[in-house]
Amino acid sequence: MLRILVLLLASAAGTLAAASPWPMEKGEGQLCFSIEGKTGDGSGAYATLYTEVGVGRGRVVGLDFGQAEDDLDKAVLFARVPFGARGGNIVQAWEMGVGMVGGELALRPGISLGQGFQIGDSPGWVALESRAVIFEKGAGIFQTDLTVGAETARGNKWMVQLQMGAPSDHDPYVKLAPSFAFRQGKGRHLLLGATAGLVNIDTVKITFGLWQEF
Repeated sequence: MLRILVLLLASAAGTLAAASPWPMEKGEGQLCFSIEGKTGDGSGAYATLYTEVGVGRGRVVGLDFGQAEDDLDKAVLFARVPFGARGGNIVQAWEMGVGMVGGELALRPGISLGQGFQIGDSPGWVALESRAVIFEKGAGIFQTDLTVGAETARGNKWMVQLQMGAPSDHDPYVKLAPSFAFRQGKGRHLLLGATAGLVNIDTVKITFGLWQEF
């Protein structure tokens, strides 16, 4: 969820070629922290820290950490490289991550595609992300997220995402995740989102977060 919020914030401002979901200028970066919990009692708290920085020629390196209550759930170092034509409304990128997921060493390859559009005077975007988590023993998870988002006239941003996953040891699932980012100042947003299970998941979770561009 947090990763997609970061992509929403990065891609909804300005032209997609200059501030797309993936390419970043050298030295540009962003940091986002969020906490997710079930509605009602707030149990099952999950904290995420996500940061990425441009290293030149549109390439990005970053860290993705996730903490589930008392256990470290993931710690992944990743690199993202754009490919295809540059300068248009369509962006594409390869990604490769390596680290620990669920206490096991894992690779996390992925591919992403984004398309910009306009809603009146407001910039919007649609993105498709597919990635896999591959463990040393051969089991893993395949995930695909389809996201639509846009920016309002006041600099706030909204998005709706369809999250689909196919773990090797569980039934496939589908979740719906709407969210909103409230502008707090230059380069800073307060995040509020929800995730509701549609297929093979029936829980509803709320996410709060803070995003900072630097």
